[in-house]
Amino acid sequence: MSEPFTDPVRLPCGHNFCQTCIQVVWNMDDPETSREGPLFCPECQILLPPDLELEISADLQRKVQDAFARAPLLEESSQMSPSIITCDQCIGKTEVAVKSCLTCDASLCSAHTLLHQQREALRWHSLIEVTEDLISFKCKEHGEELKLFCQEDQIAVCCLCIAVGSHKNHQAVTLQEACTEFKKVLKTNKSLLLQRKHLAKSALQDLEPLFSEVLKNAEAYRVRIVEKYSQIKAHIEEDQKLMLAILETEEIYTNKWLRWRSESLKCHVKEINAVLKSSQTLLEAENDVRFLQHFKKHGIGSQMELPLVSVTDQEYSTLDKMKTVEQLINNLDKVVFQNTQRLWSSLRAISLDPETAHPELEVSADRLEVHWSKKPTPERKRKTNISSQYSVRAKERFCSGSHYWEVAVWKKPFWLIGLSYGSATGDQDSEPCNGDFNNAFCYTYHGNGKYLI
Repeated sequence: MSEPFTDPVRLPCGHNFCQTCIQVVWNMDDPETSREGPLFCPECQILLPPDLELEISADLQRKVQDAFARAPLLEESSQMSPSIITCDQCIGKTEVAVKSCLTCDASLCSAHTLLHQQREALRWHSLIEVTEDLISFKCKEHGEELKLFCQEDQIAVCCLCIAVGSHKNHQAVTLQEACTEFKKVLKTNKSLLLQRKHLAKSALQDLEPLFSEVLKNAEAYRVRIVEKYSQIKAHIEEDQKLMLAILETEEIYTNKWLRWRSESLKCHVKEINAVLKSSQTLLEAENDVRFLQHFKKHGIGSQMELPLVSVTDQEYSTLDKMKTVEQLINNLDKVVFQNTQRLWSSLRAISLDPETAHPELEVSADRLEVHWSKKPTPERKRKTNISSQYSVRAKERFCSGSHYWEVAVWKKPFWLIGLSYGSATGDQDSEPCNGDFNNAFCYTYHGNGKYLI
């Protein structure tokens, strides 16, 4: 790309071109080649004198070079407060500029703007709102005014870009036509955006009561949980008091029985001691008559039938009484602790198999989520053994047992989850768990808020 506006020349109509560029257009770059056709301005198509001599405008060249040298400072200066732009054609006292001429590269006050519009040779110059940034309205390659829009490259260009520049033979329209089309698109997009904005606001309004509802429900459930566990705690405390009361009652009753039993055995021992003493006295008697008289009198002549005495009575065993309390405690332990397994302690994650995913489906790194991808990667495009359906299969296989799945679906009104058998699993080397199931499967389908099983 050449330097901007190299060797600029000004035509009688007021338009500026690079000397080399205009010679290329007029076929004057080769002296040995005869020029065909009349001279004309590529911008306004006005016929020019055949003996026109091209003279380099030193003043215009200096302005272009200064403008490009100031280009890096334009962005910084645009962020500052706007400065006053004065008229470039006023002599002596300068007036505030109200317009800028892209053809003359000058800013004009109201008087010179009116003069510009009245003169026949200047009437076709391009006047815009006053600005210091005239360079942004110029082609960086040719220094000409940007008047066309290249439809292939979607960029504003000058006439020389289309005629001999890098956009030669490209389809181009005027800036006004391009702006008209883009404004139509913007209006259409604006309408769609307004509709989406309305839907989003409606959704926000629908969400507002949900916040209070969630808070209300959470508080209600919190109260219910506290009440339920308070009741359980109260029941356990009552049961504890009952168990302690039963234990205390059994302890008191058993102690009473033990004391009674102890006194009874002591009396029994006294009776036995008295009999033993009488028996010993009789055994020591030497008179036979007296022995027989006392023996018959005390009734110890026949064999005595005494009850068998044991240390404890099975019916009133303290150990058995304590075992009853222990059994009640064990039953409580089973009811409260051993039979309250949480369901979620048995949950297991299902990992998705990226090799079985459709090319337009992307499996997450943890293999727990799948997303639709508008632009599949080249690696996924090269898959040839994937079904045309938008599906992905899991790695896990089940041969027996009862199973269920929990799936979270976002922003997808139509989806399907199922269980496939045999060759439908996509694993050519594996065998089905039991028999040949072919392509048999069961599934749950969701569409438009309805389920089909």
